[in-house]
Amino acid sequence: MAHGKRLLPFVIVAVVALLAATGWAFRERLLGFVRARSASSASAPTAGSPMPMADHQGDAKRSGGDPSADTTARSEVTIDPRRQQLIGVRTTPVTRGRMEQNVRAVGVVRYDETRLADINLKLEGWIRDLYVDYTGQSIRKGQPLFTLYSPEVLTTQNEYLLALKTRDQMQESQLPDSREYADRLASSARQRLTLWDLPPEQIEALERTREPQTNVTFRSPVTGFVIEKTALKGMHVMPGQTLYKIADLSAVWVEAEVYENEVPMVRVGGPATVTVDSYPGQPFNGRAVYVYPTVTEQTRTVKVRFEFPNAGGRLKPGMYANVDLRGPAVAGLTVPTNAVLDSGRQQVAFVLVGDGYFEPRNVKVGLRFRESVQILEGLKEGEQVATGAAFFLDSESQLRGSLQGFETPPANAGAPAQRERLDIAVRTQPDPPKTGENAFEVTVKGADGKPIEDAQVSLQFNMAAMPTMNMPAMRNEVKVAPAGGGVYRGSGEVMMAGRWDVTVVVSKGGQRIGAKQLIVTAR
Repeated sequence: MAHGKRLLPFVIVAVVALLAATGWAFRERLLGFVRARSASSASAPTAGSPMPMADHQGDAKRSGGDPSADTTARSEVTIDPRRQQLIGVRTTPVTRGRMEQNVRAVGVVRYDETRLADINLKLEGWIRDLYVDYTGQSIRKGQPLFTLYSPEVLTTQNEYLLALKTRDQMQESQLPDSREYADRLASSARQRLTLWDLPPEQIEALERTREPQTNVTFRSPVTGFVIEKTALKGMHVMPGQTLYKIADLSAVWVEAEVYENEVPMVRVGGPATVTVDSYPGQPFNGRAVYVYPTVTEQTRTVKVRFEFPNAGGRLKPGMYANVDLRGPAVAGLTVPTNAVLDSGRQQVAFVLVGDGYFEPRNVKVGLRFRESVQILEGLKEGEQVATGAAFFLDSESQLRGSLQGFETPPANAGAPAQRERLDIAVRTQPDPPKTGENAFEVTVKGADGKPIEDAQVSLQFNMAAMPTMNMPAMRNEVKVAPAGGGVYRGSGEVMMAGRWDVTVVVSKGGQRIGAKQLIVTAR
């Protein structure tokens, strides 16, 4: 018993490996059929087949694209007007015109870094009087900030006064060297006071009154607002210590995040407008001044700096802002953005040929605008393209293209068996079906109108993957049993609401004798 338990994990691994190998072999067989179908330039449809083969290379040539670039087989789709309205398919013409490359981005108002000032000292001392005593205070250039007592300044003032007195006494000296030496002493003392940022008017007052000043008044070198303050009355300060930071808000920056594909539309020096929630409908005019040289990896955006005049101070740092940048106009063909399905390797649009008949076209897109995209190749002006539910058309087109490739074996696989032309009708209860359990009835008749008895009938449900909605493909199968007179009944589950591509397969003795494709829209 214990030996059997030890072998159990190995048995499970072997079974999983066998299933994986079987699935891989089936996938390779399916891909081989599709490749063989795509490689043939022309092929006659199988007699009695309900799904004639389409010439995909011919489709690529009509669309103006490169056939080798079409990585997904697609087939033409026919949708009657009632179903178009039901699933929301709309058409719009391909138009030609001049399109303005407008870039819209969200940004934040910042301080203009070239208008920031750091107030610090070059000497040691103590703050006596504090005139600007709170953050956010508006100040003017030359306005007193604080007074400082500094023994170094007091000593240097006395030295300067002594040098001035000596220079005055030497004016009547007969020794030129003595007069020159006295002048150098006075000039050196005065220069030290200047380098310590003492206001010129205080130095002039010292020269005029010949009295040293115990407290020195320091003034603001700029006009602006105090955005940071560390100065306190009585505080001991050291050289280089920041006491205030002052910002001039007469102009501000707005830093916005622009998607990397829109960066070529940004021109340094180009005009820009910005709006903020505080002043709706009141745009501010400015210009782009700098494009940062790096990309933010998390958002795939590039930071762009804009400069805006702010005389009234309405743009306040920290505000969120909406930036509108107008680029150069471009002429060409355009369609709505939702008319082009982009898989990453190819772009496809569905063109209305007539009577509900849609043809897939490979297209080459250019610049993308707010709600439209530029078409470089593949479409002509005036052609009608599907919008709205175009992804439903793409799902059906891919399904039909794949089934056609799968139905047709490679050239060396031998001739397929002949099939009957069958008349297949399907009913559901309720009609249309709902999500969950439903009843299905299939009636099968031959070309002569006689019922087909004792066949194996199944309904294969398929909903193609929708990459734009991050939804994988879904498949389900419902088998119905003979009920007599060519009627087959059974029940099965519809997994979710929406449009399903259904293939009814009729077989006898292990050989498929007919099939029919239809669309079922579940509630």
